[in-house]
Amino acid sequence: MKDVLFFRLLMSTIKIIVVDFEYSAPNPASYDIANHFHEWTTNYHSETPHLLDISRYPTLEQRYDFYLSYLRHTCFQEFQYLADPIVDLESTMVKLDRQVQIWSPASHGFWLVWGIVQARDDLENNIQTPEFDYIAYARCRLACFRQELRKLGVL
Repeated sequence: MKDVLFFRLLMSTIKIIVVDFEYSAPNPASYDIANHFHEWTTNYHSETPHLLDISRYPTLEQRYDFYLSYLRHTCFQEFQYLADPIVDLESTMVKLDRQVQIWSPASHGFWLVWGIVQARDDLENNIQTPEFDYIAYARCRLACFRQELRKLGVL
């Protein structure tokens, strides 16, 4: 009987997590979140799948909803023991949003280089009609990279 109860408890806590191992790496969480938000701006089923639509970037409210869920699943228990968990959670979300902004250009830089490498591979393999405009994608990512560095005051 104990084994059945343990098995039921175990099965109630198991979660399925999907990981895209092709692009997995030991990244800072803020980088991965920034990259995730940039994916919101893509439409791979459009006529121009290589262009990002910045207007689709999540709003502050959407980002905070994401952060709240993320923090609840990673470290929210820590906030139970603080003097004012609501204030501390809010300041943590503000800090996380700032970290995401700082890591955001790195995501663009990574995909910029990826686009160039893919375009080079198509050239080396004599692909006459590539399935994706990797150079236009790299240019778009370069423009976003520069824009975000300007927002951060780096350029």
